[in-house]
Amino acid sequence: MVSLDSVDRRLLERYGTEAFMYVEYPHKRFWQKQESDAPFKTALRTLFEEDPSAPLMLYVHIPFCHKQCLFCTCHVEIELQYQVVKRYLEFLGREIEMLARFFDAHGITPNVREIHLGGGSPTYPKPPEFDLLVEQLSTIADIGSLDEFAIEIDPRRVKPDGMAYYKSKGINRVSFGVQDFDHAVQKAVDRVQPAYLTERLLTPDVREMFPNGVNFDILCGLPHQTRETFRATMEEVTRMAPDRVCVNYMHLSPKFNEHQLKMPLDTIPDTFVKKEMFLEAAEMLTNAGYVRTGYDHFAKADDAVAVAMENGEMQWNRLGVTSGRYTSTIGLGVSSTGTLGSDLYYQNVYDIPDYAAAINADRFPISVAYTMEGEDKIRRDIIQSLRSYFHVDKKLIEAKIGNTFDNHFAQEIDDLQDYVENGLVVLADDRIEITDLGHQFANLVASTFDTHIRDQKQRASA
Repeated sequence: MVSLDSVDRRLLERYGTEAFMYVEYPHKRFWQKQESDAPFKTALRTLFEEDPSAPLMLYVHIPFCHKQCLFCTCHVEIELQYQVVKRYLEFLGREIEMLARFFDAHGITPNVREIHLGGGSPTYPKPPEFDLLVEQLSTIADIGSLDEFAIEIDPRRVKPDGMAYYKSKGINRVSFGVQDFDHAVQKAVDRVQPAYLTERLLTPDVREMFPNGVNFDILCGLPHQTRETFRATMEEVTRMAPDRVCVNYMHLSPKFNEHQLKMPLDTIPDTFVKKEMFLEAAEMLTNAGYVRTGYDHFAKADDAVAVAMENGEMQWNRLGVTSGRYTSTIGLGVSSTGTLGSDLYYQNVYDIPDYAAAINADRFPISVAYTMEGEDKIRRDIIQSLRSYFHVDKKLIEAKIGNTFDNHFAQEIDDLQDYVENGLVVLADDRIEITDLGHQFANLVASTFDTHIRDQKQRASA
């Protein structure tokens, strides 16, 4: 693993750290506006015609939060009127019912293996509404036989008895949006969340309720963060010992998230300090027995994701690294994204009025979609491999393209030479390998194979 001593300011100034996360390829900016839900229906039918037992994950988006966290770039609705939340949940229930009717009409018995409740704050709904939501989901999924049923926990709003409640509903994995434990940092992002609020939910008896484990999300690059304060946060993290940890960089995009301008932007650490903090966090987690599972995720060695990485089955998507138990995702609720087979990406509408209008019209609320072609699929596989495993096997790709890798990707091999000269990439006859030093630039290296971005840049410069 790269050490802090090898952090090269020259390389950071040359390459930076900004690049797409590549949770999908191509990026959503290249997806097309949809006037109907026909592509979604066609892809869903095709998926089950080709494989009636295709494993699925359901992602259910509940966008509501009680207040705005200033760092946040998620699609959220700040709402204090619970009636508004209840009304949304009614439409969400109708979308689930619409999906159940579609399955019935086409003789499909969906093989749902996982459900993830995300947001926003999926812990916002009160028990009566949450009970109903689980009951509705049970019409398309056997809750008792799921491999995983996960929920994102807001420790400011959930008490220990709430954890027992979620366990009683079938939840077996929980994720905590920790971000940082330092009080000054928390005040700067308007999310004051003392460590004890999280720790009180992680007593041994509570942890036994969730056999699939506990995840912490940590953000690097927040206002007032220093190497010293971030080290203290990571010491707390390793002490609490969640099963998985995601250490991500805060994405500053005030053009699309104006609330970020309320943060003291002049106290945000620079790129070099952020990189130092990330690498020290990675070192601390590794020393505590965690395995690096891809670019910015870490897991205990016996965790399902770490095992899947060892077996070459780990996958990466919008929810982070997964153990590869499913290949398709159906997104439910506003702004949810989905992937059907290897062909279709889609996203639901962003605005609740548009969402309600679609449901009232008995139409799946698809906003944009993208149908993958052959070359897209090959490049997606390469980018996924570089992003998650830090290498790509040329022979595996050659079997799909009927040509030598170096001939087919001659432009990309040429573009990689700069990374090779700076010790970030090794080009061998049978593989491309991102070095330990290059791991911090993995997304940027992967972007070499992104023809959509390259073509866009060429058009802009023409």
